[in-house]
Amino acid sequence: MKNSVQTLLILCVALLGRLAFAAVPDPVDPREVVNYTFEQRMTQTKQLHAKLKEASPAERLAYFEKSIEAIKKLTPEERKALREKFKMQWKDLSDAQKKEIKEENRSFIKSLPEEERKELKHRRKKMQDFMLPDDRKHRPENRW
Repeated sequence: MKNSVQTLLILCVALLGRLAFAAVPDPVDPREVVNYTFEQRMTQTKQLHAKLKEASPAERLAYFEKSIEAIKKLTPEERKALREKFKMQWKDLSDAQKKEIKEENRSFIKSLPEEERKELKHRRKKMQDFMLPDDRKHRPENRW
């Protein structure tokens, strides 16, 4: 009887742990995101930021690791094509839309503890390993 109660408790804890991690969605495939309209992308970003704000630091870290893995899965040609498409979309945005995107990202970053901001900055540098050399030289080092 005692063993079955312990086993049941362990299973309950494991199940609750999985449900907690399920609160943060998997990253959206960049090949899908590139086809979103501005409104779709902002809605998706705001929903994601809200869920990430509620998540634990470990969950946020896991989400960002999955994001890096999603980019690693792309071939260099796919990355280049997506980069070009994102650049063209950015140029087509109005100044107000660009400002909205920047403000949303800044507010999310500011909502995080200082330690996590530093970790995100480190991960951002890690992401530059997957950028083309031309893009690396145009990226500001200290965006946050």
